[in-house]
Amino acid sequence: MILAKLEDLPDEILIEICIYLNGVDVINAFGQLNSRLEKTIGQFRCDINLQYLTFNQFQRYCFHLLRYNAEYIVKLTLNTWYSPGEISLFHKSIAQCNTLRDFLPSLQQLWLINFSNQDVEILPKILFVEKLMIDIDTQMPLLHSSKVLLDRYLFCTPNKIKELRLYGAEDGIELQHDVAIMMCQWLEKLIISVATLDDLILIFRRAPNLNKLHIEVNILSVDLPKQYATIEMMLKHIKDFHLWIKDKRLLIFDDLCNILINMPTIERLSLEIETDDINFSEGYRWKELLSNLPNLSRLDLGLKIWIGWDSVPIDVSPYLETFIESNIDVCCYADSRVLFIDTIPYDFDSVTGIMTSPRASTAKPTNMKLFQQRARKVNTLCFDGRHELTSANDWLRVINRFPDLQVLDIASINVRDETECESAENYKQLRLPSLTILRYIRSTKCEVNIPFFMYLADNHTLAPRLRTLTIMYGDLIYLCKRLPIDVCFKRFTELCIYSNGADGHIRKEDTGLILNFFPNLEHFWLHAQSSRTLNRSVEFIAETLLCSLPKLISLRISCRKDSLRVPSFNDDDTCHSWIKRVCGIDNPEDIHIIVGKKELAIWK
Repeated sequence: MILAKLEDLPDEILIEICIYLNGVDVINAFGQLNSRLEKTIGQFRCDINLQYLTFNQFQRYCFHLLRYNAEYIVKLTLNTWYSPGEISLFHKSIAQCNTLRDFLPSLQQLWLINFSNQDVEILPKILFVEKLMIDIDTQMPLLHSSKVLLDRYLFCTPNKIKELRLYGAEDGIELQHDVAIMMCQWLEKLIISVATLDDLILIFRRAPNLNKLHIEVNILSVDLPKQYATIEMMLKHIKDFHLWIKDKRLLIFDDLCNILINMPTIERLSLEIETDDINFSEGYRWKELLSNLPNLSRLDLGLKIWIGWDSVPIDVSPYLETFIESNIDVCCYADSRVLFIDTIPYDFDSVTGIMTSPRASTAKPTNMKLFQQRARKVNTLCFDGRHELTSANDWLRVINRFPDLQVLDIASINVRDETECESAENYKQLRLPSLTILRYIRSTKCEVNIPFFMYLADNHTLAPRLRTLTIMYGDLIYLCKRLPIDVCFKRFTELCIYSNGADGHIRKEDTGLILNFFPNLEHFWLHAQSSRTLNRSVEFIAETLLCSLPKLISLRISCRKDSLRVPSFNDDDTCHSWIKRVCGIDNPEDIHIIVGKKELAIWK
């Protein structure tokens, strides 16, 4: 049989094709053609992801296709990382609606990614959603007023939210302790980043019906306590509890025990704790604690214990022995200051990330068979080398244990000189088929070990899907000035560059250098600690990138301190003239521009 047109294909083949496409592309390609195709693509109308769209595509979908499919949409995702201003633009498009339910009556899940200060106006309209996920823009700190509004609407206003994720805010969300407690009676699952232990206790009081709580506590408060924990306020239905402590002074072992033993319903316990309390390193204490959790079926530990003072690595053997005697399977490794203790195997039943060190290459386990077991569902691996001298093999030996990585985050890198073939020869069989994001953050003195970097970043056999690079400005310029002129990172479509005082001023002439090595960028972000390091170059950089990168969709230049100086954007007329000249367009409204004191963003 000869197939003359697409409609001749059976439904099964059409569905198989659609599986590989974004839901927006499916609707755009096959929607409103005929009744048969309308029925065939019905399942793809439910989950709409507006990431990765150009501004023109967003407008077409938002003002035409979205309304046509509104009654079918169950899940909706908006992401301003790739589409600056997308959340606020979407909010403006539904301005006539009292709530989002009036527009999307079937919506059950909403995911807002890279949420920022300009997006808080949407909050009153989304409180009916059963599952709400808000990932905060990590580079542009939330104003205190924005944090107050997030707390007010999500925890102090009646709503129907059953599952909530509120994550990514710098130093966490500081909750309001001076307002009357409102019980979040519907809330059952919560993932949140808070500021202090006071906020953790307040969560216990506000959400007594939680059966899942994953909470990150960021800073040590020097103020008098605002909350006092009592047995009565501890969670009575909690089954899944994850606690991440990021300040080593925050929590001692005895206080952790007091929290956990008063929640005996816990079935799954996960602890990511940074501490200077040596009691966390003693296996018999953990055995005693776990004996008070009768329903516990799974324990995951990731401990960073600051106990070392010398320049030589800590001997892990005495600590490992206490876990062997207590029959708790872990592996131990250390540098000169920090003792790491992880439970093994790294076998999880939901996607997770691991914090580790290149010193894990010499980890000692309680059970070698468990330690060598294939890692499962670890999609993110975060290294902190702490600038201690290492070899490339130290890092690669650890990476080799996690073949399903999607994100590789390596920081504070001090890799000694090696010949180009050493690491490659030792790890010829290393494969990371799912790796898409590489974050290479700060080499010692900005002196990148080029063979190590190239092995990770320019190795199509190792990571065929790699497309995103995050790197420090000083590291990137050091690298570009030393690479052969025939090297070109055509694979990277996203480049995020960070800069602080150690990187010096951002120079105009470096823009061309970067473009030579990254010609296919679709998304570019330059974030400086202070505007003083880039104000001389900001307009030149923006114009050069827009003129030189034909595939560019989004451009963001931002700073944490002081204010950007962009004279060409001082008023609408000047801004429109600049855009028409640089982008070669007649209508400046074809491009969305955000101009603020700390950010210049352009979405094409």
